[in-house]
Amino acid sequence: MNAPPSLEFLEHYGVFILPALTIAEQMGVPLPAVPALLAVGALAADGRISIPLVLGAISMAALASDFAWYELGRRRGAHVLVRLCQLSLEPDTCARRAERFFARYGAGSMLAAKFIPGLTTIMPPLAGVFAVARVRFALYDLAGVVLWAGTWLTLGYFFSDAIVLITTRASGLGRTLGLVIVTALAGYIMVKYVRRQRFLERLRRARVSVKGLKRRLDAGEAVAIIDVRTPLDVAATPYAIPGSCWLGTDAIDEHKADILRLREVVLYGASPDDPTSARVARQLRRMGMTRVHPLEGGLAAWMALRLPVQSVRPPLVTAEGSSDCVRSTAA
Repeated sequence: MNAPPSLEFLEHYGVFILPALTIAEQMGVPLPAVPALLAVGALAADGRISIPLVLGAISMAALASDFAWYELGRRRGAHVLVRLCQLSLEPDTCARRAERFFARYGAGSMLAAKFIPGLTTIMPPLAGVFAVARVRFALYDLAGVVLWAGTWLTLGYFFSDAIVLITTRASGLGRTLGLVIVTALAGYIMVKYVRRQRFLERLRRARVSVKGLKRRLDAGEAVAIIDVRTPLDVAATPYAIPGSCWLGTDAIDEHKADILRLREVVLYGASPDDPTSARVARQLRRMGMTRVHPLEGGLAAWMALRLPVQSVRPPLVTAEGSSDCVRSTAA
């Protein structure tokens, strides 16, 4: 095999580079772990690197990193997940998607999580939050790493000629290819940012203030207050506005909408930057409800004014990822 310089570099340092790229990808850093795995698989087809050695190095590094996140989730609870999701490109759906996936497949979800962007970072601390046994976590996590890395290494092994050809042509493009990749990545991040800012702007125009809600409640007005936080958000801050009702965003159906249609509805999320309430408000308006408003600042703004709250237990997520709308009860 007449390997280009990039493949020769991986031949000599792949056993160190691949574990580092794997850990970076698990932390949400967009580095090319999968192309590197394919390239190493192609080198192995020519006998220039050992797949078991590389796979063993990747497994040890990934397991050590995942165990650190697992322990953080187990010791610090949902706060770790909330912080991680705030750093992701899609903070609005990060926790909810991970919760649904874990609720449906349990610890077995770790077998597929590394193939799904975003979930590979969230799944280890989520397993800690759900108190998955350490031995069980280690077995599933190790199996998931081997399945993920082994799949790409095997593809590189069997399609080595194509991998070498692509790598050779990419090396010929040099800086031009790098500039194209960086530009595409920057454009993707910019599109995500602009969409989120537009969504938050629509949220600001539709909100009701905390003081305005308090005045209406003190005046005895009939207002239905709906808590639309994720179960992880509730676990991180186990308090609610008195008299509010928790409603899983996946559990909104025509029956519940008919009940809510009889009253004016105020929806609240976890914080000022949480647009969940605006998204649910838009969903309810499509179902024919017009008197729906997100609460400005969410629960964080309510608590910042030292207004009354009540302790609640985190809602349970069913296998379908939903929960009944039940009035919050004191712990």
